[in-house]
Parts: sequence; C-alpha cells; structure tokens
Amino acid sequence: MRILLVNDTLYPDSIGGVEKRNHDLARALAARGHEVTLAGFGAIPAELPPNISVVSFGPLGSLYRNGRRSRLHAFRYARCAFGLDVARFDVVETANIPYIHVVALALRCALAGKPLLVSWYEFWGAYWREYMGGLSAPLYRLAEWLTAQLGDAVLASSGLTAARLAARRRRSDSVPVVGCGIDLEAVSPALGEPVAPGATLLYAGRLIKQKRIDLLLGALALLPRESGASLAIYGEGPERRALESLALHLGVADRVAFHGHVEGSAELWRRIRSARIAVQPSAREGFGIFPLEAMALGVPVVYCLSADSAVGELVRDGVEGLASEPDRDALARAIGRLLSDDTLRTQLGAAGRLRAREFALDRIGERMDGLLSMVRRSRVLS
Repeated sequence: MRILLVNDTLYPDSIGGVEKRNHDLARALAARGHEVTLAGFGAIPAELPPNISVVSFGPLGSLYRNGRRSRLHAFRYARCAFGLDVARFDVVETANIPYIHVVALALRCALAGKPLLVSWYEFWGAYWREYMGGLSAPLYRLAEWLTAQLGDAVLASSGLTAARLAARRRRSDSVPVVGCGIDLEAVSPALGEPVAPGATLLYAGRLIKQKRIDLLLGALALLPRESGASLAIYGEGPERRALESLALHLGVADRVAFHGHVEGSAELWRRIRSARIAVQPSAREGFGIFPLEAMALGVPVVYCLSADSAVGELVRDGVEGLASEPDRDALARAIGRLLSDDTLRTQLGAAGRLRAREFALDRIGERMDGLLSMVRRSRVLS
C-alpha cells in the first residue's frame, strides 16, 4: 500500500507523542513492504529509511500563543492539508487534533475517492470549558463533535478515548484501540550500557500547563535534601520560564535541571536509563509514550491519577509503577517510597520491561497494517 500519515508537525523538529508515534509507525509499515509518506510542518531529514518519504508544509513556526495552540497555525495546517495530492495514495491517516484540518482532509479524500482513517488521542468534551472558557468553549465542543463524525474509520489510542469517542459518534461501529509502539531493538543498546549517574527523577515531554510539572516541583520541594532527590526535565514549551521561576521560589532550583530538547531518541533513552524514577504528573494523556519508554528501559513510573489520563491503562498501579493522587504531598510520598525501596524499584522496573513487549513496534505495525488494509478495502467495495 501507499500510505500517507498526516500530522501538523514532523519529528524530530517537534518532539511530541504523535510526532514520535508517526515516525516509528512509518518505519514499522515500511518494514512490512509499504510505501509510507509523512506530511507536516518541519524540515525534511537529510537521510530517510527505505520506502519512507516526507512532504514538508514549511518551517515549523510557532505552535503556541499565550500558552495555547495557535489558531493561526491550525488554519495554516488545514490549508496545507487540503492542498495535499492524496490521489496517489491508497489510504490516508491523520490525528484528530486540531480538528479543522480533518474537515479539509476529509473533503480532499472524498473528492479523490480515497479512504481516511482518523486517529483519536483524546476526546475533550466538557474540558473545553476549562481550557477555553467564555463563549469559545461551546464552539470548540461543536467542532470536536463534528470532527468525530468524519473519516471512513476511526481508532483510539486508549480505552478511555475509545469509550468517549464511541458515545459521541452517530455511527454504531466500534472504535478499535491501537496504542503507540516502541522499537525495543533500538532501545536495547541503552539497556546494555553501564548506568551512568544522573538525576534521580526524570520528566520528558512538553512544558505546558496540563502536564502539571508545577506539581512535580512542589513534590520535590517536600523531599528532604538528604534523600538525594534531584530532577531532570527534558522538553520545551510555553511554561518553561514560569517553571524555572517556580523552582527558584520553592528553593529547589539547584536540584532541577531544564535540558530542553534532546537530539534524538537514543540520547533521551540513555538519560531515562540513568534515572531511578520516571515521573508523569500530567492531567491529560491520551496514551503515554514517555512512560512506555521508561518501562522499556526498566525504570519504574510514578504518575498522577486523573479521569482524563490513560496512563493508568498502560502503567498499572503496583505492577509497573505507582499511582498518586494529584497533589504534591501524595506525589512526594509515592516518590519517596520508591527512592527508599531498592527492591520495589527493581521489581516494578522488571515488570515494566515485560509490559513494554506488548507494545513492541512490530506488533503495533502489524495491527495498523491490518486496520489500514481494512479501511482501504471498505472504500474499494463501496
């Protein structure tokens, strides 16, 4: 098959969950003999694996404005999506966010007679009121609901999102769940290297409000200095300056290092491997690639409970990690418990490595191959 994977940004110019998922999925599908094209904003890599090509919409530009995704960027993306030559592909896949591009892409695919698969990572619903407030929230909720009706087929990255999406779709068809994958073969060199000393705690991801890194900084401030707890933060985002100021205010600036982006997954995996605990305090997660990477590296995960986070589906409390209530005292207790119990850390880390095998990239690639083939056949038969 000739497959087009569309997202607003490309990896590694933008290091986010969907970008990384598409990057890895493209390699998995190409290894299965398909021709895969990635499309989005960002630079075209100088070297590409066989059977993979990239269509760039242009420079990355600014993704955020006042801490939220830029509307201008969303409209730029929709315009570029509509301009894609989809006629040369057998099937097109895109993520649901930021919605308006799905309308453009669905129209483009309909005109060309090509099937469209929409992958959903979150369904916000009532959360729009908190995120946008005012008169804008109902409009965004309507846009989300309308987008849920589009596409020849949909999938979700978690059971949480699948249930919310199915409840709001007018179609009665089921919503399959396909999680993100991890290349265990690529991860294995980091496992084979001696563990270099590093920060005891590590977070990797975008620095935005919903990730609740302020909660993690507050928990660190409660951990006694004699515990040796220190925190490494990898990633960029509009909250970085505020978080650096908060670290100073809490008196933990000397125990926190903001490293920004890391060049390539291999380097990040080495940094994760050097930590004792991976911490994901986020309020909203459609899957959890960072926790999956930590598990594959044998590093236990501490995460915060949330009705809007699917991390608990991936990292089971007391099995591969520890769940915490979303307050700094509870988070500090969970982290402190693991820091003081080498046996428990080892046990959870070993279980995490086993769990990660269920999301091996070749297994996820096989599932996506079957789903994309089914979507293509259904369009041909119709």
